[in-house]
Parts: sequence; structure tokens; C-alpha cells
Amino acid sequence: MKKTRLAFPLKKSRSQHFLQDKEILRFEAERLEVEGEDVLEIGAGDGRLSEQLLSQNPSSLTLVELDERWAEHSRKRFAKDSRVKILSQDILSLPDSPAPAPLIAGNIPYQITSSILLKLGRWKPKRALLCVQKEVAERISAPPGTSEYGRLSVFVQANFETKLLGEVARGLFTPPPKVDSALVLLTRKKRLAPLPAHFETLTAALFSHRLQTVAHALLGERRRWGWSKDEAREQAGRLKISRKRVFELTPAEAASLAQILPAPSAGPNE
Repeated sequence: MKKTRLAFPLKKSRSQHFLQDKEILRFEAERLEVEGEDVLEIGAGDGRLSEQLLSQNPSSLTLVELDERWAEHSRKRFAKDSRVKILSQDILSLPDSPAPAPLIAGNIPYQITSSILLKLGRWKPKRALLCVQKEVAERISAPPGTSEYGRLSVFVQANFETKLLGEVARGLFTPPPKVDSALVLLTRKKRLAPLPAHFETLTAALFSHRLQTVAHALLGERRRWGWSKDEAREQAGRLKISRKRVFELTPAEAASLAQILPAPSAGPNE
């Protein structure tokens, strides 16, 4: 595979690893089904995925790139394409609402993968196709009750149908990262009722005690609700699934808890 010569050196501090395989880039663009849609690309880099997305005839393409060198590179590269808008900023700085586009694409920086997935849960795009660490892809698609199933799993699966589309070997990137990657397609779930606004903070509270029962998790996190021990036990007693271990909760069961329990305060890492 012939490697593309880069205009600028890549910054390890920003997890800049550019996918070289043009067939995989084309597959990403085709599988997202962007024709006639508004699309946002996370971490556009030198525009190699952007080029493939544009070939699929989107209505518009917004490129978000924190590194001003690459943002300027794309401004020049796509200067004659009126569909392209370029934002030189941190993707996590964009507002949580409204969603910036119904379709999201990106070979995303590894160090902020979890934060981006949480951001997508707030945006709720129609579809998102991402290249992420293989470990993260396996985690967000893991079934309840498995060792990989955690807070990120339940949050993503409550919002999206998840589908692994294939692995991407580390050697297909320049420079090669230390781990393999995988492509994952997220399709927004059609829900009869929206998830409560505090679903994210609730799952964070519960899954900080993932091996304990729901009752014990509520007792351990009672200060988030301002409850006494007796009040926490009373709240747990109202729940049919209080004796179920947290990591065994299905996304639907976690959503039902959010319907019943009030909003907890955010924890120190939220």
C-alpha cells in the first residue's frame, strides 16, 4: 500500500494517526449513506475521509479540526466546494443541543473516544460511523453481564443500535498506533419516550459500583441524592430490580430506573 505524503508532521499529543487505506475510507463513506444529508466529520485531518464523503454527494459537510494547520490545509483543499464548512475547534466544545448534523463520521482521536461517545449520546444523530480503538468498539457493543459491559456500554446502547463493521489493523495507519482499531456504526434508536435528561449521571453513579447490586449501589452513592441510609434503602425497596447486579442491567432496565429515580448530582469526574 502506497503511503500518502503528509503536509505536516503529526502530533502524538493529539492522537494524530491517519488511516492510509483508501478502500476502508471509501467503505466508511459508503456505509454511512450520506447522499443528500448534512454530515459532520470529527477530526478531519488532511481531508482524506472528507474527500470520500464528498464523493457520495452529501448536502453539506462540516469538518471539525482542532489543529489549525490541518484546518487551513482543508480550507485550501476544498476552497471551491461550497458544501464544505470548516471549524477549527475542539469537537467537545460544540453545544450539546441542537445536534450539529444528522450524520457523524470520523476516525477519532483515541484519547477522547469516550468523551465523544458521550457527546453523541447527547446529540442523538441519526447515524454515526466511527473508527475507534478495537477495545472500545467491543466494550460499547458488549452484552449485559459480561466483563466488558460498563457505563459506556449501557449509555451508548440505550441511545443507539450498535454494529461492528470490521477491524482495522494498526499497520494501516501512519504512524501506527499501539492498538488495533475497529469500525462501528451507531444508528439512533426509535424510542416511545425520550431518555430522561439525567440518564447519563444516573448510569455514572450506578456503574461506579458495577459489581454490586442496584440496592448497594444506591446506598453507596446516596450522597449524590442527599439521602440518608434509611432513605436509600427505602428508594431501593421500590425497585423490582434492586437485587440485580449493576453490570447485569440491560439498557432498557437502566432507562426504567431513570424514569423512577430523581436526578443525582454530578460526581467529581462528571
